[in-house]
Amino acid sequence: MSQPKLSDVAALAGVSPTTVSRVLNNRGYLSEKTRSNVFEAMKTLGYRPNAIARSLQGRKSQLIGLVFPSVAHPFYGEMAYRLESHLADAGYKTILCNSGDRPEAEQRYLDMLLANQVDGVITGAHSQLVAQFPLMGAPLVTIDRAETGKAPNVRCDNYDGGYRATSLLLERGAKEPVHITSTASEVNLRLRGYRDALAEHGITGRTLELGFDTPHAHKMEMIASYLDQYPTLDAVFASNDIYAAMVLSCAQRLGLEVPTDLQVIGFDGAPYTRAMLPHLATVMQPIDEIAQRAVARLLHAIAGQEDDLDGADVLPVSVYEGSTLRQKQPDRVSLD
Repeated sequence: MSQPKLSDVAALAGVSPTTVSRVLNNRGYLSEKTRSNVFEAMKTLGYRPNAIARSLQGRKSQLIGLVFPSVAHPFYGEMAYRLESHLADAGYKTILCNSGDRPEAEQRYLDMLLANQVDGVITGAHSQLVAQFPLMGAPLVTIDRAETGKAPNVRCDNYDGGYRATSLLLERGAKEPVHITSTASEVNLRLRGYRDALAEHGITGRTLELGFDTPHAHKMEMIASYLDQYPTLDAVFASNDIYAAMVLSCAQRLGLEVPTDLQVIGFDGAPYTRAMLPHLATVMQPIDEIAQRAVARLLHAIAGQEDDLDGADVLPVSVYEGSTLRQKQPDRVSLD
């Protein structure tokens, strides 16, 4: 069969070839229905813009799409910077997309990236869209996401990080801890590590779920209200350093002394956060190593060398014991 043409896409979508071109180039105002119809027609026909010309020229686009919730978040901002740097070293340019934790935005960006024929995509977006996304036609690598079996995954050892953070709080005298997280789902390995560490000490513990797309101001109020509602809470394991910073702010507002009244430990350890909050105890992800591994796996896939879709690179974490933890008590020496 001959390769489908732009005019074939236009006919199936019920629009003009000019409209298809505008959709592909993301130019001018077009309704979501029109965009959806064009992309659906492309998928049905297996159409890829300029596929024949590019194959004859033997060239790739040398473009990689990066899709993350928001580079305003220190971890994702640092990760995007490291990925862009390593990809540039390999001769690639990047298109950065902020999905804002909105599946519809992620869908729109993925469609746009494919229409522009990127050579590959690296995503750290939170939605399950990647697991449900049909054959993309371009290699995909995920970062710090639950495994889907659809793409290689690179992440830190979230379970070990959650377990070590919680164990450290308990070793320093915590009796009533709470884990503050975006979602308390079954695939949350940091939460699983937290619960297993508590179980070993016979402690139930609490969990505060804030949600991914809750506005920051509302999250602050949720944390303050929770700390006020449960005054006997004496430790917080926050699933990221942003939440840990919110806890510190709320504790100050409520007159709680850290770490005397409330111990706090975060997760991520991005350089920007470490510079702003050098006293914060945190589980540190190997951000640059994660970026290097993700780029390496994507380049292998682009070269046709990646065949282990279920494979995951799980990299070890380290723990920084800042002053938001109580000091370790010296072991008592028996004089008997």
